[in-house]
Amino acid sequence: MMPAPHYPAGLITTLSGGPSRWSDLGVTRDELLALCDREDLRGLLFCRVSAPESWADWPAEIRNELAQYTRGETAREMLCREEMANVLSALADAGVRPIVLKGTALAYTVYDTPIARPRLDTDILIDPDDRGEARGVLERCGYAAPPYCDELFAQFQMEKRDRFGLAHVIDVHWKISTQPVFANVLDHAGMWPRARPIPALGPSAVGASPIDALLLACIHPVMHHQNAQRILWTYDTHLLASELGRADWEAFRGRATDARVAGVCAHQLRVAQALFDTRVPAEVMRDLSAASGEPSAAYLASQRTWRHELASSLRGSPRFADRVKLLREVLLPCQDYMLALYGLRGKPLAAWLLPMLYVHRNARGAWKVLSGKK
Repeated sequence: MMPAPHYPAGLITTLSGGPSRWSDLGVTRDELLALCDREDLRGLLFCRVSAPESWADWPAEIRNELAQYTRGETAREMLCREEMANVLSALADAGVRPIVLKGTALAYTVYDTPIARPRLDTDILIDPDDRGEARGVLERCGYAAPPYCDELFAQFQMEKRDRFGLAHVIDVHWKISTQPVFANVLDHAGMWPRARPIPALGPSAVGASPIDALLLACIHPVMHHQNAQRILWTYDTHLLASELGRADWEAFRGRATDARVAGVCAHQLRVAQALFDTRVPAEVMRDLSAASGEPSAAYLASQRTWRHELASSLRGSPRFADRVKLLREVLLPCQDYMLALYGLRGKPLAAWLLPMLYVHRNARGAWKVLSGKK
């Protein structure tokens, strides 16, 4: 497992809602702001220290930095919220039932204010049969697909730039992961009856239930980010875990065990306990930690790289055709993607260069794998 990063204890106390005196942090202005930028913490930190009794203790230059960031993010969030509410309403009118996942859902359900939970895109989960309809709705809303490979097993992405120049990105999933080990841990059919409303995003908006959201938060760093640890992701886990009662924990333990991700969940909950003193029933932690023989446990290994992810995906793909498709997308991605990658879209005779582009891309990728850079 990867070693836990070291964070200033005073900062963690402040983010947790404890005493927020500047003198307790033990870091310089530049160190604090660099950490906040690296971990996307400016909004959350502002929310924690903006109370009058705390605010006066902080240096004026930091107060100004955080306040300026918050003003900009508040304006941005207002536009994003309106856009997302319109999109969710349009999808619902077309008979598509999206479930909002991860950052956007958490921003409007467990955080004090949405600007405390920044995110680059909005993830939604739909019924697999609604893929075509969802794409059509988004296109009518002004979205277009970027030049990436299209619909690789589990998702597609759509982008739009509004009249103010703000980019809106929506990831449409019909499985929660492209990694076969995790792809069926949660599905739309099972999550929909348990979904909870998100009134701030309109009458059509729902997000994952607290139990499902916690399960997703626990496996997310492992299944998509090679077990990287970030304060914000751990804080997601902390807030969601803090919502659960005794019956909820029993249900969570059962779902994690049945989905064979108990060990991964135990790991992420231990990280939350170490960082934020998250309360988890002892018997739940004991049972989750005792799980053995789970394929997902391999994802907890330290120094896991892209090649390990690819190997796991190939082993976990149930059909030979799926393995061939995955390898094709890795080695021979679509032409539009390749031309965009090399800045040649729309250039005369660009298509004639494609064989050389594929050779160059694969040679460069192979070197990165062999040198440990990928």
